[in-house]
Amino acid sequence: MTSSTHMNFTFRAFAEDAPGANWQRQFRSLWPAYKRWFLRYGERDRPTYHESAQALRRYMPEFEPVYDAMVELAGGGDHAARFLSQYCPPPLFRGCSQAIYDADESVLVRSYDYSPYVFDGLLMRSKFGARQVIAMLDCMSGVLDGINDDGLAVSMSFGGREEFGQGFGISILLRYLLEFAGDVREACELIRRIPVQGAYNIMLLDREANHETVEIAAGSEPRFVGGRVATNHQADSHWPLYEEKVFTHARFQHLHNVIAEREHTAWSFTREFLQFPLYHNRFARGFGTLYDAAFYPQRGACEYFWPHNQWQFDFTNFSASEYHVAFNDPEGYAENSEAYGEVYTSKPLPVLQF
Repeated sequence: MTSSTHMNFTFRAFAEDAPGANWQRQFRSLWPAYKRWFLRYGERDRPTYHESAQALRRYMPEFEPVYDAMVELAGGGDHAARFLSQYCPPPLFRGCSQAIYDADESVLVRSYDYSPYVFDGLLMRSKFGARQVIAMLDCMSGVLDGINDDGLAVSMSFGGREEFGQGFGISILLRYLLEFAGDVREACELIRRIPVQGAYNIMLLDREANHETVEIAAGSEPRFVGGRVATNHQADSHWPLYEEKVFTHARFQHLHNVIAEREHTAWSFTREFLQFPLYHNRFARGFGTLYDAAFYPQRGACEYFWPHNQWQFDFTNFSASEYHVAFNDPEGYAENSEAYGEVYTSKPLPVLQF
């Protein structure tokens, strides 16, 4: 490690109704790193193009035209097509805290805790179908969180299980929900029918203040638990080493207590996410808060925020922009950032590298 304590990173926001030149430019920039990650266990470890496209057609048929457009923009290659389907991708273990709070208005708030070396930082306003969507991209065909112009907001956190199986990556499922669901009820119906690769907690909030928290896992029926807090465990998950390293129970209890006190406005509640135990700065070890996000379905707005800045967007006020941030880590970073980044793109458990 060096005495350097920060890594410079740029978030970018862009708008494009359908996947086009802007999406293609970002894909071309990111594809070499994504390809290394996608094939890190070897080509035979990933489903074929036929298997991937068939699964997408079976479970998310409405998304197929968008997927085909993305594949064409990506050059039509076999590896890119398989990657963009997000069917049985390599496992990912993310951090994250989520909560829903009702005061002067309803808000869904989340932190995203991960390594900046394997993060895109791309926020996109799109209209792939009938709905406009503002969302943080992931794997180019999926999203980490977002809101649509019907007022449905979604986010996710890893569910704390070691087991992975046959199914889709979580971020393409979230993209699918935002594109084809207008409220919590419709989103839950879609979740019921789509197999997922791993364990995740999905949080949903809509314009009528309906909310739901869904625990999903590979090979299991989704569980609709109805809570207002989700971190990185589930009702019957048991992974003590992981749970200890990411403070999942401490974060869950803290949020539960803050909500029970009922002392915040919607906006002031969001700023709880900038404090410990919700905010973390061990970026070099894969567990730093890369951003916090708040979604306000009743007014169709969202905010991405950091300790010293915030981005505010809605569907009538969205402009291309950039935000440059220094991720400060008291432990410092590796001498060779590219080599250190390879640690996180070649191992399945970045959050456990403590």
